[in-house]
Amino acid sequence: MSHEKQRMLRAVSPDLFDEITSELEKYNIHLNDIQANVIKKEDGLEVIVLFGENFNQSRSQFFTNESVEAQYDDIQRFAYDIAEVCKEVMIADYFKMMKM
Repeated sequence: MSHEKQRMLRAVSPDLFDEITSELEKYNIHLNDIQANVIKKEDGLEVIVLFGENFNQSRSQFFTNESVEAQYDDIQRFAYDIAEVCKEVMIADYFKMMKM
């Protein structure tokens, strides 16, 4: 992960945050299941989404300023990929908890 300063995605790009979280909610992944951070770059945003027990899993993707403004399909694809992995992690965490 980059050493550059991470900030909350919601504060830096509310529209992108809303786009990602509304897409995740279609797959029953809610705000309390993730942490969405961002690193601002000159030509776009590096979005880092954390999830899982203690938010120890992550997925990240770079979005150009152009794709953020246009809300291209890559934003929905990124959210879908997060949803799929997040569901698997949540199920595994649940079964781990049930064994205790």
